Amino acid sequence: MLLRGATRSLRSLFDDARVRPDLLRDQSPIRWGAYPSDVIPLTAAESDFPGPQAVRDAIILSLAEGYFPYASPAGLGELREAFADVAKARYGISATPDRVVLAPGTAAALWGVVHLLCGEGDECILLDPVDLLFGQAIDAAGARRVYCPLDKPTGRLDPDRLASLITPRTALICLCNPHNPLGTVFSEETLRAVAETAGRHGLPVLSDEVWNEIVYPPAAHVSMAGLDMTSSRRIYTLTGLSKTFALPGLRMGCVIAPNAREAVTLQLTFQRLGGAYSLTPFAQAGALAALRHGWPWRDAFLEHLQEMRDYCVERLNGMPGVSCSRPDGTFVLFPDTSSSGLDSRAMAEFLLAEARVAVVAGTTEWFGPAAEGNIRISYATSRGVLEEALNRMERAVERLSVADQPRLSAAQPRLQRVPPARAPAAKRARRRRNWALGSGA
Repeated sequence: MLLRGATRSLRSLFDDARVRPDLLRDQSPIRWGAYPSDVIPLTAAESDFPGPQAVRDAIILSLAEGYFPYASPAGLGELREAFADVAKARYGISATPDRVVLAPGTAAALWGVVHLLCGEGDECILLDPVDLLFGQAIDAAGARRVYCPLDKPTGRLDPDRLASLITPRTALICLCNPHNPLGTVFSEETLRAVAETAGRHGLPVLSDEVWNEIVYPPAAHVSMAGLDMTSSRRIYTLTGLSKTFALPGLRMGCVIAPNAREAVTLQLTFQRLGGAYSLTPFAQAGALAALRHGWPWRDAFLEHLQEMRDYCVERLNGMPGVSCSRPDGTFVLFPDTSSSGLDSRAMAEFLLAEARVAVVAGTTEWFGPAAEGNIRISYATSRGVLEEALNRMERAVERLSVADQPRLSAAQPRLQRVPPARAPAAKRARRRRNWALGSGA
């Protein structure tokens, strides 16, 4: 990793002017493009900044002659070698290229592994709360979700509690490390305990580590597959480029399988599901450039994110009825808003209607049953955007005083039905005057 001073020349890449809401409304359909122009979206866990220049240059070069050939289902051998090299150098996983299975995104990789290892009637253990993709993949495979609750205030996982959930029907243990949405970076002790439990029961582990490069010092990410353990292990490590290099739309992820034989079986599963045929040559060219040349950009990005994390946590904890832990990883926060008297969905609707700030509600649909009482905020944007969004939120939640609770409780159904564009015209005009979204302020 570069020293802090060495990234100073790259920090301008994350200035306020680099976030262009007018452009993002066209380029980011599930974040900026999903809301009217007077709404600040802190929703999808994607960056508002352009990715590394080396990636853009590589993609342009790969398309310069105008050829659009099919890609091999196995992917570019050079790219699999690069993923294996990074896994060994940065995560301690002694992977060879024949253990690397490329996928069109980490979400597709997750679906492939779950479909390989689970079937009708099986049980899959997943954390609660956790990103919705785990539950969706388990449901699609015909298996049953078995939730292992985390301690929300600390983000800790109790390995003994997880072990108590194992039954003869258990087919898979799913981890998310670093954890979305709590931001926990699980300790080596916790990971060893889970790996030993899985080994004793002969169970495979799916370890989603797509956030492994978004970890703030002094915390350090530990990959389960990199642990020196004697027990028999079947660990499928998922990683990708979307978080590390701000490249979610490149759709490039990979799985490091336990061995070459299981990698072949997983590759065949991807082909059966159609995922292997979604790889594109230009996306792989961009991915190779990121893994070879994108690390200085990532280091500067991480410095910016750490500053934004600290700023957001301080601001949120200063708001009435809001409590927010300081996560060790990811670029999302999961503040507890239960003291407001509104449930998660109603709070998200309230902030959208009254503050014109979009957040993700902590509902079962998004994160599991334990998410109730929280909202998720993505802070991978500029200081200027965050400052305006938090100012709006603070003014709105200050109106949620004890005296207002009867009125607000009665208004919950109405708040939940407020469509994004339904703010009074005078209020919309005033907000546009206060903050020039289109100028990138």
